[in-house]
Amino acid sequence: MKQIYILRHAKSSWDNTKLSDFERPLSKRGINDAVKLGKFILANKIRVSNVICSNARRTKDTFDLISKDLDFSIEKVTYTDNLYYGEPYKIIEMIKNLDEKDLSVLIVGHNPTLHMLIEKLTNKFIHKFATCNLANITSKKTWKDTSFGSCELKSLTKPKEIKIEKYQN
Repeated sequence: MKQIYILRHAKSSWDNTKLSDFERPLSKRGINDAVKLGKFILANKIRVSNVICSNARRTKDTFDLISKDLDFSIEKVTYTDNLYYGEPYKIIEMIKNLDEKDLSVLIVGHNPTLHMLIEKLTNKFIHKFATCNLANITSKKTWKDTSFGSCELKSLTKPKEIKIEKYQN
């Protein structure tokens, strides 16, 4: 079974109005949400074989914050503008070109594209795909046979719903 994890970047900062949309960093809330999501990823032993990430600063910053909990090296990430300006069908084409030995992929990008992608892959309506939300989608098909309606939405994780237990050493 193939796993597709779709992550919308964490909340960005609008403090510096001189920055372009592409260059906006994460806000304090965005940083906190990404750290919390990283702890969720670690606690649930989520692992990925491949990561495709938008070139925008806020997506890179989001992935940087979760990468150690995901145990995926930043050097192995594929960065692309196709997730910044992309359409769902372009992301499907990227998925179709994944190596079949890879069992999972994490896609880090932006709305509205990711929201539409989830709905198109799963034929399931989702009310909202907010910042730093993580969708877990499964497919019984090969990567090359991935298409609209061919997958199942297993879960949608929202940072505000994550309960992190504090462990003592």
